[in-house]
Amino acid sequence: MDCRSCNTIINYNYLTDCPQCGCAVERSKLPTLEPPTDAQEGRDWSYYVAKIFYVLLASGAGMISGAVVLYFSAAVIYLALASPETYPGEHCGRGMALGMLSILAGGFLGTVGGTAFSIKHSISSPKS
Repeated sequence: MDCRSCNTIINYNYLTDCPQCGCAVERSKLPTLEPPTDAQEGRDWSYYVAKIFYVLLASGAGMISGAVVLYFSAAVIYLALASPETYPGEHCGRGMALGMLSILAGGFLGTVGGTAFSIKHSISSPKS
């Protein structure tokens, strides 16, 4: 930054007055580092706990909703493509395997989607 009176470049991190003219730098313009108080440390701790809880909640909701959506969509597609049989047998086992696989895949994809959503749309940062 420049000095107000003589326009000399001053590094405000190290100098408090201008080396050319001796003009003092205003104290309000300098950045200050204050040690954190106990109240700020407690607020930061609770913020991180809330953020972790938010990510876990969103990933759990994504897991359940992903599993339900993929299970029912796989059931509709399976019923549309395969002719339903009236007796238990090979079709029952195939449908059961497809249902379990769709629940596992939907749960995985929902967990990944819920976690990505919660990290991208994070809760607001703590006020200092």
